[in-house]
Amino acid sequence: MTPLINIGYTGAHGSDPEYPPPLPEPEKDADIRYRPMVPFSWRNEICRFLDVSPDALDEEVFQAMDKAAKTLKEAEQMKARYEARRGPPRYEIIHSVRCEQSRMEGKLYLDQPWVVESGPNKAHLRGSQPILNFELFLERNKEAVFVVYKDYRCCGRQHNSRSKAHLEPDGQVDASSLLTTERISIISSDLSSAMEDFSETALAEFPHTDFKEGEEMKHPYIWWFHRRKEIDEALGKHELSSWSLMVNLVREYVLERMAEEWETVDELLARKKISLKYMDYLFVPNQIAISTEQGRDISKLQGVITQGWLERQPFLDYSAIVNVMFWTFDGTFHKVSKEFSIKDLPITLLAEMEEFNITELPLYPIEYASHETTEGLRKRGRMFWKCRFRNYVGLAQETSEEIQDSIGSRFMVDIATHKKLHGDAKARAQRQPPPDLRTRAHRCKVKLDVHFLRDVVWNTEAFDLLVVPEETKLLIQAVVTNQLQTTENADLIHGKGNGLFILLHGGPGTGKTLTAESTSMSSYTLARPGAAVCFYWLSILDPVLTLLVVLLDEADVFLEQRSLVNLERNALVSVFLRVLEYYDGILILTSNRVGIFDEAFKSRIQLNLRYRNLDRDQRLQIWKNFFIRLRRLEEASTRHSGLSYGAKVDEMLDKLDELAEANLNGRQIRNAVSTARQLARYQKEPLSYKHLTVVINEAKKFDEYLLELNRTYTADEIQRDKGER
Repeated sequence: MTPLINIGYTGAHGSDPEYPPPLPEPEKDADIRYRPMVPFSWRNEICRFLDVSPDALDEEVFQAMDKAAKTLKEAEQMKARYEARRGPPRYEIIHSVRCEQSRMEGKLYLDQPWVVESGPNKAHLRGSQPILNFELFLERNKEAVFVVYKDYRCCGRQHNSRSKAHLEPDGQVDASSLLTTERISIISSDLSSAMEDFSETALAEFPHTDFKEGEEMKHPYIWWFHRRKEIDEALGKHELSSWSLMVNLVREYVLERMAEEWETVDELLARKKISLKYMDYLFVPNQIAISTEQGRDISKLQGVITQGWLERQPFLDYSAIVNVMFWTFDGTFHKVSKEFSIKDLPITLLAEMEEFNITELPLYPIEYASHETTEGLRKRGRMFWKCRFRNYVGLAQETSEEIQDSIGSRFMVDIATHKKLHGDAKARAQRQPPPDLRTRAHRCKVKLDVHFLRDVVWNTEAFDLLVVPEETKLLIQAVVTNQLQTTENADLIHGKGNGLFILLHGGPGTGKTLTAESTSMSSYTLARPGAAVCFYWLSILDPVLTLLVVLLDEADVFLEQRSLVNLERNALVSVFLRVLEYYDGILILTSNRVGIFDEAFKSRIQLNLRYRNLDRDQRLQIWKNFFIRLRRLEEASTRHSGLSYGAKVDEMLDKLDELAEANLNGRQIRNAVSTARQLARYQKEPLSYKHLTVVINEAKKFDEYLLELNRTYTADEIQRDKGER
């Protein structure tokens, strides 16, 4: 009878029946019932493992166990000797040749193939050390941790513009010209783990090859080129790490293979040059690049972010694509991704090694742009960011032929309001568009380059130089400032407007328009809509216009007395009166025909200011202000262009009394100074009192003619007789 051995029992007495086995420990869970012990024969299992009969004697079993122990020990020793003979890790270079005329798979060689004169192009490749069984080759070379594959194509359409340059002196095709690709294949799990550990140190957050076993690193190893410094630092810092030996093996091959080419690329990039052969080195994923797709002028350049490496088009000579991303804005930011095609290069197709400036490409990294370009793009970006909300801007210079004399003009950028006016389908579909939002200087739609927009520089000096009584200036400043800060409505009827309406009336050239302009120049935005859009502005743009000072210059058409004759004008005046009832902004009206106003406007205008004709002291002050400003303008003109002939400002200041005697209004004084400057430049002389007297005398001749024509009646007297002023 075969003895039974209890599971888990070992002791000094072995299987002696005089010593019964210990009882099993009770289960921790008292709810689990004990199951009956199942008898199990360890002796039978040991005999089966040792290939011994269960009926064998104990002595035979022990002998078999001793023999098995010796065999296991010898196996461990053989494994250790094999590992010692295996040697350090290494790599293999395998040349893969595929013949386009053969239906068979490509052949593998250990030696570099050479060209034989056979096949359709007399350029067939052969090698002397073929690999007939690749799996057996790997089994015999277990110390190889990666394989470098060099892929060749022969007997096909390889004689393109590139391969024609690779000919031997005797006219034979060079085998290297048939090399299409090179790749490093990871065949060792040890190398895979080492490269992954290494990448966490040296390649963190940088796009690179996947280092899993079976993955490939493709020539020219651009990711390694761009991280050489970090890779070398990581290997030096972790010299004793578990992955250092494996990674150094890869590094040795890559540097040996690419050293000459990378040195050439470094030298080209240092001079901001490149050639077609090395264009792949320019672009890295997540890199800022500059697109010239819209034009090469700095105002047309566009910044994009690359989303991948450069990919050459296989069937097109020197054409490539780069995936890029950029943002557009129409009131909401939109992310746009596209394939950017790099073509129309600045050199001929045959000149693969010819150098050219990187900035001649239609897309190039921002690090190769000039300082002027990068600063211009940064300024434009900051301005664009400001304009995502309502922003009042000035124009630095003319941007197109559509805008004449636009330097210094101001514009309100307000995309939200534009959407309010034109965003709905009905507004876009209607045949007759709503009146345009136009600038105060232009009565047409214009396209502005953000590059030329600047923050508004408020002219705080203009109001101080305004030649009107001080109490008038104080009153205007008080009501305008307090109105912009007031939000409460004192009207008994809820919903009525809380606007401020100012009427400036008087003769021409007395400072009415200048008062409105200088008020807004201090710190507020001035809008000057035309008559056709006035009602549209006031009724539709209330939220915007509450932040503006709206000037209706020569507002007679809106304010004229209603009559029984002209019903259309009556309707215009009635609508305008109704609009004023619910308007919340500041509205300044100017007129020199206050006598024709409808009496309904009298109660709606909070502040009426009369501008009398200039007296001698006011004219003297205006002349003085112009001369002081003229001195600054001439100094700035000489400093920037050097073309100015200057101005004898001190001489003209000495003649202020004589100049003030001429009965000119403010606008006529400005015109006189402007015309005199043009006369002086034409005569190539400094502006002086002489030039002013010539212009003033000509103006006097015209005034004398008008007096003669009107029988010595002045314009003020004529208007007064009509009851209009």
